[in-house]
Amino acid sequence: RGLKMNLGFPILLCAAPMVGQSDIAFRILTRRWGASLAYSEMLFSERIVEEEDYLAEKLQSCMEDRPLIVQICGNDPSIMARAACLIEDFCNNKSHGVDAIDINLGCPQKRAAEGHYGSYLLEKKDWKLVQEIVESMSKSVNIPISCKIRLLQTESQTVEFAKLLEAAGCSLLAVHGRQRGSQRHGRKGPADLDQIAAVKRALTIPVIANGNVRSPEDIWINLEKTRADGIMSAEGLLANPAIFKQALLLREGKDYQGNPLRQVALEYLDLAEEWKVPMDVQEQHVSHILGLSSATGGASWQHRKTAAERTKDLSLESKQGEAEEEEEER
Repeated sequence: RGLKMNLGFPILLCAAPMVGQSDIAFRILTRRWGASLAYSEMLFSERIVEEEDYLAEKLQSCMEDRPLIVQICGNDPSIMARAACLIEDFCNNKSHGVDAIDINLGCPQKRAAEGHYGSYLLEKKDWKLVQEIVESMSKSVNIPISCKIRLLQTESQTVEFAKLLEAAGCSLLAVHGRQRGSQRHGRKGPADLDQIAAVKRALTIPVIANGNVRSPEDIWINLEKTRADGIMSAEGLLANPAIFKQALLLREGKDYQGNPLRQVALEYLDLAEEWKVPMDVQEQHVSHILGLSSATGGASWQHRKTAAERTKDLSLESKQGEAEEEEEER
């Protein structure tokens, strides 16, 4: 039942769903700097259904924040379907709309193990349950259902699972090119782009590749290698929210070597003030963008902005070397 022919929105350059970091100010910032599509942070399906004010508190958006995919997690088909309906109604009633709803099948964190969601639904014993979740959600809303997964133990298992998702009604699949791993070592090593390429060859729905984006050049290298329909960035985008714009300039044969990070940080802070983003979230973003640790911790918004204005001579090259991989659950 998946909408296999045309999603109706672009997916070339995607801002990943990141817990505590995919706030509306950052999503709008990435769009202004080249992102085609942005995901919300992960929302909990049970809280959407049970708590009347949860969506209003957690899901800010506007017309500039489109196309938007809202990501949710859970393991109960009926609750997930009800949550999807509530998201669609909420966004339409707010007049800004929503373009798709994503199922988180990639979160590797301990809380996902405890709640039995995210990457802990990738075990073969849970495949039927996941199939029921996708089918239930896709039948309950008028917009596409997408999924975000990690690699399974073997390439053949990953491809088999991806084909199951497509058959169940998944219209768009994002693949993080790493297995879940252990809690301590889950983020080590490069992403396996060959497995993402295998998934792309096996499916008819669009596929987004997630992993190994440290520079604007990496975006086109990864797309060429995987033949994916889009690329997703998380850590690389946090460190350099201009990376997509720089990649587009690179494709046009134009110079992107200037360093816009101070400008980007100031623009983010303006957006954060407009949307009343919590100060701790602002601190994290500014620290990522400017390569600071906690230099602005506890400061007022104006002090934080002053720190951004005074930060000079930032090196994109050194920051890119630090971003060893892409990861959506932080």
